[in-house]
Amino acid sequence: MSTPQTISLLCPTRGRPEQALRLALSVLNTASQPQRVELLFYVDDDDRKQSEYLEQFKTHKPKLDRFRRCGFLLGEAIGISKAWNELASRCEGNLLIMAADDQTYNDFGWDDRLDIETQKYPDEIFCMWFNEGHWQEKLCTFPIVSRKWCQTLGYFTTGLFECLYDDMWIWEIAKRVGRLHYIPDILTEHLHWGYGKAELDETYQHKQVSADKKLKPAVYRDMDLYCRTVAYRETDARRIAAVMQGKVYLYPAELMVPGKSTIFDRRDKD
Repeated sequence: MSTPQTISLLCPTRGRPEQALRLALSVLNTASQPQRVELLFYVDDDDRKQSEYLEQFKTHKPKLDRFRRCGFLLGEAIGISKAWNELASRCEGNLLIMAADDQTYNDFGWDDRLDIETQKYPDEIFCMWFNEGHWQEKLCTFPIVSRKWCQTLGYFTTGLFECLYDDMWIWEIAKRVGRLHYIPDILTEHLHWGYGKAELDETYQHKQVSADKKLKPAVYRDMDLYCRTVAYRETDARRIAAVMQGKVYLYPAELMVPGKSTIFDRRDKD
């Protein structure tokens, strides 16, 4: 009998209150036990649609109250990589899932399936991912890791990148230690414009691509930075391998401090 996990989906979002709500409702409608799932969003404080997030989610509050927690962190526009880490520092789950506002959860019981799959790794070291409808087993787009993984490395995401490569960073470390685990029959569809599943809206254009579909400088900076940081991933893979070998190598747990349960947690800017 698998032990039920508490699960945190972490989603930076910008300019897309309707899509954030679509993600939330899809997660809610497909979770077998939504009371053990929390969904946390990071909203930039310069987002012109920030009030719409609160309005739309309040409309669906009776439904969303079925979650363990569903809320927003309103903070500075620090970029997606740092935003994921901010959310991770406030989440409560045993499992941390990278999520995006252009994604939907499609298959019922995905949370029960995680209970089954995580039991295969008693040391809690793994990088799992569901089928997102495009890359499938070739690449982990939305990694699922344990709290122990994050405490071992001292982070969920590195905070280094502007718009890309946080998923590949986690995927590569797990690949180096032989702990990749793909779950093919659970679809969490990535409705990305590059796959022909969405319009090229202003949110994609914010950092990644121009209106005429040319890559922006931030993409090239991330590409260059990823290539120049191989040694860091090698070091982090050694830390993960040490835990797999039974050696204790955990950072202090301040990364994983549970946050408040209000719908908006405004960060102190001082």
